[in-house]
Amino acid sequence: MNIQTLTKTAAAILLCGILAACQTSGLKPGSIQTNYAPSGWTKKSSNGFTGYVCEVPRCKSDRLIAQGPIKVSGDAEQAIKDGILSRELFNAIANVYNIAAKDRAKLTITRRVVKKNYAGFDFSGYFRDRKGRIWITGRFVIQDNRGSVLVSAARSKSVANTYFKRYLNQTTIRRLP
Repeated sequence: MNIQTLTKTAAAILLCGILAACQTSGLKPGSIQTNYAPSGWTKKSSNGFTGYVCEVPRCKSDRLIAQGPIKVSGDAEQAIKDGILSRELFNAIANVYNIAAKDRAKLTITRRVVKKNYAGFDFSGYFRDRKGRIWITGRFVIQDNRGSVLVSAARSKSVANTYFKRYLNQTTIRRLP
């Protein structure tokens, strides 16, 4: 599994065309802090993305947790809070992609998230490769005009969900000046 491919594809599919113009990417350094580093998992970093990977035979199946920048513009955080950028809008855009993908990929925004330090959306879906489906669960985290994506990927939907919840429980998202 390629960290960049999963996170960039998920981010691009749902944000393409809506958040354009002068773009910034990624939350300020230090905004996302995690204690997540399971024993036996390998930490990998590439092009701003940081991930933890557990591959067979260490894990029963390949698993990945990753975090990296996404490009946004304008005050996307306030637009999410005000309902201008909504779950329904992103799902309408995602449905065009889902239909065109002919069951090779599917993404759905599952809920809007509004916290003191950020706004965003939770999402789930899958991509197909030669071995079958790679299930993903994640969250877009937006602060003002900056964004990051947190994502978990596994061969099982329940495993992706479980590891994403564990990652969130060990991760703090702060707003930095």
